[in-house]
Amino acid sequence: MSLFLIYPERKMIMKTGILIPAYQPDGKMMEFVRECAEAGFEVTVVNDGSSRGLEYFEQVKLIPGVTLIGYEQNRGKGYALKTGIRSMEERGFGGVITADADGQHLVEDIKKVSAAMAENPGKLIMGARDTDKMPPRSQGGNRLTRRVFKLLYGIDLQDTQTGLRGIPLTDHSREGLLAIRGDRYEYEMEMLTRSASLFPAGIFEQPISTVYFDGNKGSHFRPVKDSARIFAVILRRFPAFMASSLLAFGIDYSLFNLFFYVLSLGTAGSTVCARLVSASANFLVNKYAVFHAGSDSSYSLARYAALAAFILCANIALMHLLTDILGMPAYLMKILVESLMYILSFVLQNKWSAGKKAAA
Repeated sequence: MSLFLIYPERKMIMKTGILIPAYQPDGKMMEFVRECAEAGFEVTVVNDGSSRGLEYFEQVKLIPGVTLIGYEQNRGKGYALKTGIRSMEERGFGGVITADADGQHLVEDIKKVSAAMAENPGKLIMGARDTDKMPPRSQGGNRLTRRVFKLLYGIDLQDTQTGLRGIPLTDHSREGLLAIRGDRYEYEMEMLTRSASLFPAGIFEQPISTVYFDGNKGSHFRPVKDSARIFAVILRRFPAFMASSLLAFGIDYSLFNLFFYVLSLGTAGSTVCARLVSASANFLVNKYAVFHAGSDSSYSLARYAALAAFILCANIALMHLLTDILGMPAYLMKILVESLMYILSFVLQNKWSAGKKAAA
């Protein structure tokens, strides 16, 4: 039996199903799959190279409405999700509800996400847990991640690490979801960093129950290694941003010397001409190579120019305040102010690349 979501305003019906990646499962997976199937959902289970709990895979594939796929070697949750999405797309599904195999998602919450998909066509639906009810192991990391994510991408989410998501397979998302880099837990974070292009309609958070067993001891999430992978995704653009800045400096320095010594334009003329070229190059490199901002993003030359002007004025004002008025050492304040302005520039440009143009 398949579940179909009806979108009245679009006069279309979308076949949706549940996708469960599983590694070393126990009986909770089997019961959860059975409950989902009994609720009328078609379920796809991906065996992510498990070496234990194989008997449960044998049992779930006997449940009507359940499809079991997999591979021999463990490849990670992200790889399992991509494998399942590809399989479900090939079988005609237009929407996928991902859920974890550890029993921490309830069928009632699956139904809520399913209803939210029908009410919010094209949006990524995030099952949002209450972080106050999470065990310390999960609570601290989730709160830190969502704050850093909001700062850098301008997207305020209650729960960035939820495994319960309603993912529409649209013209915007189909190929992009399969092309996302990362085969482990970082895949789900990468999905969020690219949400503007994958899900132009936006993100909708559906409150769900916060369920944990034994303080989440059964989780395969490795706090240090997997957290590092997730933050590498969130911050991955910063090294490229630094490289782009060094490139702009090199262009600016070289052209200044060319204009000053060869063309004899003087200091003012050489500085202005060199800065126009280096700034233009920096804008293009940042937009297309660092932040990969599409033509429909809010990243524009006008905004870049306004930011550059603001940073220059703010730099002058802060240096005057800190050194001339407060008497702080200029050589230290220069480093502090330049660092703050640099981070501000990165944060704003990153948000522009993730944002969409305002409707005309």
